[in-house]
Amino acid sequence: MKAICVIGASYLWTQTLIGDLLNCFQDEALDVRFVDLNEEPARICKEWGEAASRACDRKHDRYTAYSDRKQALTGADAVLITISTGGLQAMAHDLKIPERYGIYATVGDTAGPGGWSRSMRNIPVFAGFAEDIRRLCPQAFIANYTNPMSTLTATLATLLDNPVSGFCHAYFEIKDVIQNLFGLADWSQISVEIAGMNHFTWVTDFRIGRQRGYPLLRQKIGSGSIRDIAPQGSSDEIGIYSAHNLFAELYDTYGYLPYPADRHTSEFVSYALTGHPAMQKKPDQDGNPLDVLDYCRLVRTPIDIRTRNMAVAKQRMQDSIEALRSRTAEAPVKSRETGADMIWAYLNNKTVMDAVNTLNIGQIEGLPLGACVETMGVVDGFGVRPVMVNKVPEALLEIMRPQAINAKWLVQGMLSGDKTTVLHALHNDPQCAQLKPHEVKVMAEELIVANRAYADLPF
Repeated sequence: MKAICVIGASYLWTQTLIGDLLNCFQDEALDVRFVDLNEEPARICKEWGEAASRACDRKHDRYTAYSDRKQALTGADAVLITISTGGLQAMAHDLKIPERYGIYATVGDTAGPGGWSRSMRNIPVFAGFAEDIRRLCPQAFIANYTNPMSTLTATLATLLDNPVSGFCHAYFEIKDVIQNLFGLADWSQISVEIAGMNHFTWVTDFRIGRQRGYPLLRQKIGSGSIRDIAPQGSSDEIGIYSAHNLFAELYDTYGYLPYPADRHTSEFVSYALTGHPAMQKKPDQDGNPLDVLDYCRLVRTPIDIRTRNMAVAKQRMQDSIEALRSRTAEAPVKSRETGADMIWAYLNNKTVMDAVNTLNIGQIEGLPLGACVETMGVVDGFGVRPVMVNKVPEALLEIMRPQAINAKWLVQGMLSGDKTTVLHALHNDPQCAQLKPHEVKVMAEELIVANRAYADLPF
């Protein structure tokens, strides 16, 4: 029996993660331990897991809800982290405070002042996780699903000897775009080399069958723009639409495919969301008003819609429990997420290759060593080993470097209690380029004060 500790009973993630684990560990029972300070989501996730195992005719799986993470971590073979310290109440400050300084985040969970703030309150919590993991399950595979992926995965990897990786949808979305660009039936002919940071990953090379992808792509585009052949937008995992306009602008500028989710990539550059950008109110598919920026039709995700989405996800999980219990729903099938595959590979000393977020040990030459970067990687009994990317174009390195060093400074400063280094990370953020240094400092102090209610900050 393999012990799986899930820190953060998520209505959004649990069905996919546990469903995938059930499909990967078909011949071995699972002891799944949900940890949450809130009793209700832990109980609901436990009930869903029990119903899913019964639907799969698995008689020996065990599900337990905990409020004490130390009990749940003891002897765990794998730890999955899906928390968000302070929840949406804290996230509201991440968005509203920078707005007063002309910075309008689309998501606010990775880069920019919102990502800086979110990192600041989560890093101490993740450092606490690491302390417990080091004592209670020092061999466990650690899978992080919480944003900001780069800073929080780096926190764990810096403090632990365990195999650690962060997992995201970006790699799948990149292959979706390539599939659509070339009119392919599936991914079977596609090989991709990626380099960057989570939510700001670039395709440095790719293949279609045995043919080099970029010459084929440039031939298809001709003298025009990738807009002429690119898919006309798509919705992300929570249903927010991206028009792929910034994706096209970045490709036309640099000649390489970026991560196609405009709402995330826009937060890594200096010009998309700053200076009180012009925007319009437009309804989403349910009639809810959304802020849509004039530039690239970038869509902002307001807190009230996130709150509604959370309530919908909770109800869907409860409905799924009843459907699984009554056998009116099919047993969970494997998703295209690969976190469960990597956990299975590590615990069974098999080999899986996929996208990973790990500390830079030289796999991307030109980005800071010790920063968390996203590349392909191999997982086996040795743990997680990133694959080196050859010759990342210098222009791409230069637009990635500011956020890479900022994330590194932020982790270093928070773990050492060095407020100056933490502030340097915000001063250096491209979204703050329009502000004077004293304005950045005042905004930082407002964010620090707001976060004291949710985390024990080291300064």
